[in-house]
Amino acid sequence: MLPMNETAIKKNTCSYCGEAPVNHTLYFFEKLISSPFDSHATTLIKYTPSFVKNFVDLIPGFLFETLFFLKLVKFSSDIEKVNTFRSRVIWEEANRRGIQMEQIIIGKRPLDWYRAKVDGKNIYFESIPIQSEFLDFKKDWDNKILLKEELLKHGVPAPNYIKLPLFSTQSLEKIFFKFKKPIIVKPQTGSRARHTVTNIRTFQHFKNGIAIAKQISPYLVVEEHLEGYICRATVIGGVLAGFYQGSVPKIVGDGKKTIKELIEEKNQTQIDRYHVRILDELHDHIARSGFTIYDVLPEGFSLSLSHRAGQLFGGRTIEMIDDLHPSFIPIFEKATKIVGLSVAGFDAIIPDPTKPAESQHWGIIECNTLPFIDVHYYALEGKPRNIAGMIWDLWNFELRNSF
Repeated sequence: MLPMNETAIKKNTCSYCGEAPVNHTLYFFEKLISSPFDSHATTLIKYTPSFVKNFVDLIPGFLFETLFFLKLVKFSSDIEKVNTFRSRVIWEEANRRGIQMEQIIIGKRPLDWYRAKVDGKNIYFESIPIQSEFLDFKKDWDNKILLKEELLKHGVPAPNYIKLPLFSTQSLEKIFFKFKKPIIVKPQTGSRARHTVTNIRTFQHFKNGIAIAKQISPYLVVEEHLEGYICRATVIGGVLAGFYQGSVPKIVGDGKKTIKELIEEKNQTQIDRYHVRILDELHDHIARSGFTIYDVLPEGFSLSLSHRAGQLFGGRTIEMIDDLHPSFIPIFEKATKIVGLSVAGFDAIIPDPTKPAESQHWGIIECNTLPFIDVHYYALEGKPRNIAGMIWDLWNFELRNSF
């Protein structure tokens, strides 16, 4: 939920997709097929013999080496072609350590796949070098329902939720009135808050939210709307390595200017890449708070302009692990043991990360199995954290055994 890596939103693209638009039809059918398959596949993998897993782990290397032999693939050492800042910080740290790293290119298209030489052997990975034994998930942790179910079972805070069935046997009204308002509707799987609709208080907005979310996924989840900062806790090797706090873009009324004028005034203080963009999603977002863009905002009234946090959307960001209240640390580390990942990024909504966890209503909303670790490097405030260094450290045999 805290992306800052890609290009700014282009004109004539879907504003509900945020900064990373997708083809709605293709994405919908991919989720229709892959979501049930992923759930069954993770169960199947759990019972797969180790020699079969070891063989499967060799497939990417065999495939890319074969394509290279056939001159269909090349390996590039040009870091400037890197796909994401997430991969870039990994590559920069590899260079500092003398680890040779190359990007895989098919034709003229650079992939977000890489080859690196560690201890004399080539490893192949997508963006982040994660050891193969930590890629066999117990469950599909990118599935928001499975994650919340498991966290709540183990006493880890998470929002209340209900799965919206593909073919609902309950009336939408019955589901809507099960929750204290406001609520959220979002796709069951996916990232970057695509087609997520927040701050829903009326039944009509609930139906609108379902229609928006169903544009890219047939499987939806309804959950309580937690209030607070959108935070990312990144855990490496079982240790909380970084904690990033993002705030959504807001304006404060003066009783004179319209919302549109206040947004334009706010944008004058920010570089163009971080402007608040007046798109369909923004209109819908402020409508759920009872406003139109041409209304005069009452003096002192603070209005959020998006559910998306971070500087890319006009909000603020801070890397603040040193100021995080220590009561949160064992909770995030417990969550990591539950999912069994060596690299995990947990998104959480927290009113005040500097105060005790037990003193406030908060929860983990997502687990990212391939997290954007670069958010800990490029926050507007705070000291950057060398997350990439900790990831490469996991390839040290002794450190690896201690996890």
